[in-house]
Amino acid sequence: MRRAWLALPVLACVCACSPLKDYQDAARLLRFHLDRVEPSVHLALPLDRSRMGFRMVIGVDNPSQVPFHVLTFSGDLKLETRGAIQPIGRIELAKPLDLPAAGTGRMDAEVTFTYQELRDNWVAIQAAARGGSGVWHLEGTLKAEAFGLPLSFPVRTSRSFGGGE
Repeated sequence: MRRAWLALPVLACVCACSPLKDYQDAARLLRFHLDRVEPSVHLALPLDRSRMGFRMVIGVDNPSQVPFHVLTFSGDLKLETRGAIQPIGRIELAKPLDLPAAGTGRMDAEVTFTYQELRDNWVAIQAAARGGSGVWHLEGTLKAEAFGLPLSFPVRTSRSFGGGE
C-alpha cells in the first residue's frame, strides 16, 4: 500500500512538468525579424558627449496556440559590411510585450553608444548611413512567461540593407 502512495507524487510531478515542455516547444516556433533599423546621431560639444543611437522594430510571429508575455529581451546588434562583422552595441527591450496566440507583435528597442564607440565603428556605420549594402545581425536571449511558467530561449535574426533591397 505504501508504494502506491509513493507513486502518486511522482505521477503528479510528471503531469505538472508536461505543460512546460509544451510551452517550450511553442516558444521554439516563435519567429523574429528586424522590421526596421533607424540610426540617429546626437552631436554635442565636446565631441566625447555625442551619442549615436539605433531604434529597432523587431517583429515577432507566434504561430502556436500559446500566448506569451515577453518580460525581457537583451541582445547584441552587429553590422556586416564588406564581409566584416562589426559589433555595434547591446540592446534591451524597452517595455514588456503581450504576444497573443496565433498572432503577431512588435518589440521596440534602442541601442546608444558613446563617441569613442562611434569612432571604433565609424566605417561600418558610415556604410549603412550612406546607402551602402550589408546585413544587420541581432542575437540575444528572450525571457517570457506562458500561463505563469518562466521560459528563456535564444533569438537570432538578420536583415539585409542596400544593394537592391
